[in-house]
Amino acid sequence: MLDLSTDRLYGNMPHGDSQMDQRSTSRKRIPRHNYHQSLVYKAFLASKPGNVAMTLDQTLDVVKQLAELTGGIKQVVYLVGWQFDGHDSKYPAWSEVNHRLKRPGDADARDSLVWLMKEARKYNAFVSLHINMTDAYANSPLWQADVDHDLIAKQSDGTLMKGAEWGGEMSYPICKPREWQSGYARKRIDALLAYLPLQESGTVHIDAFLPVASPGHRTTVEDELNAMVEILQYWRSQGIDVTTEDFDPHFAGLTPMVWHLNAEERTRLKFPPGVVCGGGSMWNARLGAEKRSDCPQLDRPEGGCLYEVAWGQSIDFDISSIEMIPVVAKEFFLKTLPWQFLNRSKPVSLTQTAEKYEVQWKNGVVTTVTHKDCSFTLRQGEVTYVKNKDLLVPAPWMDSPGGSQKTCIAYSEHGSSRTWRTPPEWAGAREASLKQLYPTGDSKVHRVPVVDNSIKLDIAPGVAIRVQAEIAK
Repeated sequence: MLDLSTDRLYGNMPHGDSQMDQRSTSRKRIPRHNYHQSLVYKAFLASKPGNVAMTLDQTLDVVKQLAELTGGIKQVVYLVGWQFDGHDSKYPAWSEVNHRLKRPGDADARDSLVWLMKEARKYNAFVSLHINMTDAYANSPLWQADVDHDLIAKQSDGTLMKGAEWGGEMSYPICKPREWQSGYARKRIDALLAYLPLQESGTVHIDAFLPVASPGHRTTVEDELNAMVEILQYWRSQGIDVTTEDFDPHFAGLTPMVWHLNAEERTRLKFPPGVVCGGGSMWNARLGAEKRSDCPQLDRPEGGCLYEVAWGQSIDFDISSIEMIPVVAKEFFLKTLPWQFLNRSKPVSLTQTAEKYEVQWKNGVVTTVTHKDCSFTLRQGEVTYVKNKDLLVPAPWMDSPGGSQKTCIAYSEHGSSRTWRTPPEWAGAREASLKQLYPTGDSKVHRVPVVDNSIKLDIAPGVAIRVQAEIAK
């Protein structure tokens, strides 16, 4: 039977601030994971009231397939709907794994989740949780404790503030300054770390982590932001990175990746990808993205950039079934692959003319989008890596440990037959081996010559190929 006591759900209250001794240096710590070089995605498992999209068993199948078609790139996976009755259920409690996700034969769903976290490591994947520290629900086992300790945001007349309705249930924003100052935020975090081995994964995703002023407590947005910084620093002091839904400059150095990088051009030039990177442009106001008029507190601090492809973009949708693999594969090759290549450097300038939008990078890379037809090119000197939907991009995670083999991935959405100039690090290569990465299942290896630092590739529509060359020492 689930123990619903406050101590069970919140953990034991810490005494003093000894756990926070390192918070002054936590912004400077190197994140546990290189998000800007990884495939980061959400696995959507279940929604309220108990609808299952994908079990923990099936999630491992997704991890395996992505490991195969990407050639083993590092994965960071956040589970959505892992708790209680599914996504957005019974927050702010995190004390129960959704029993509908349990593997046959396991004692409980927690055992199944721990199993998934362990098994995924075999495929260079780190599995963690998608949680929420903003919303509270009246059916949460923590609701009465939150009300009793006055942790729910209030209107100026003292009534509880309503948020948005998610999954048919009304949410109420937590007053983060009060929750932090009272010690209950730390208790929630500590209880979760005692319940699941998140410190082994070293990461967690906090959904909708946004400031909500509470007039009834006389706390402002600035008070909220200060409390949120303290919360992020506490997670980091426990050895855990926090990624969030979107970018806020207040958290630069504390949130190494965001799900939707809504940053404007000036911000992208300011912060290198190793400090903050992101996925796609769902919240990009400049592209006419979704507006949340029903929930004003979800306004984003920045409006996004004009051409996200010029800066790099990755996956920013949830994977909810193995049947989505073809869609994910296309997104990986067309978006994530060039994104992680661009992220190895830093953008240094932007040039806009009547004809084009062009970003210059520190390593000599240039990305160009033409206004007339939105054609896209990624090049470095004489080498073109991406031309619209055709590409040949370095994939260093598949290089040999000693560097004697260099690897690229070639892909074409519509099919192509063209000669590519090879990367500078391929100097001296005379031959390359070709093996199909996607669709998976074809293990044949073909060899083609490298002539005058160039290689001829014929690629069928929707096919990705591992292109690997032996480099003479």
